[in-house]
Order: sequence, then C-alpha cells, then structure tokens
Amino acid sequence: MRLEPTRNPPPPTIERVSRRLTAGSIAAGIVLVCLTACAEGTSRDAEQGKRQDAERTSVVSGLQATESARLLSGSPEATTPPTAADTSSGN
Repeated sequence: MRLEPTRNPPPPTIERVSRRLTAGSIAAGIVLVCLTACAEGTSRDAEQGKRQDAERTSVVSGLQATESARLLSGSPEATTPPTAADTSSGN
C-alpha cells in the first residue's frame, strides 16, 4: 500500500495573525483591569490598618498566661501522710 504525501498546512495569513494579536491584547487588558480593581486602596488605608494592628493586644500572651495559671492552680493540696494507726485499723 502506497502512502500519499502529506500536505503541509498553509502559513498563517496576516488577518489570522492580527486577529490573534487583537484577541491576546483584549485578554491582557481584561486581566489588567481585574487586577487593578482588586488592588484598590490608598496609603491612608494602609496607615489606618497599621494603627489598628498596633492597638490590638496580643492574644498569644493572654493564652499563655491563662494556661500557666490553670496549670499552677491545678496542683493538689498537700495532705498528711497516713499514720500507723490508720493502716492497722483496716485489719
């Protein structure tokens, strides 16, 4: 069986290339618009956020203090050791 020669595809035309470039430019423009919309905010907003963060108290130090207090307060009271009279009465 003899194989037919394959035909190479024609080179892209100027219209096809310009269509692809236009579509790529539009897609890049949409991406840039979306990114700038997500990145809104001013330096005033950033400074206000820094001030709010500085005014917050540390949650970790409060948790550590609470856990330490719980551990230290959970120690049992000292008891007197049993005497010989207490152990002999069990017989």
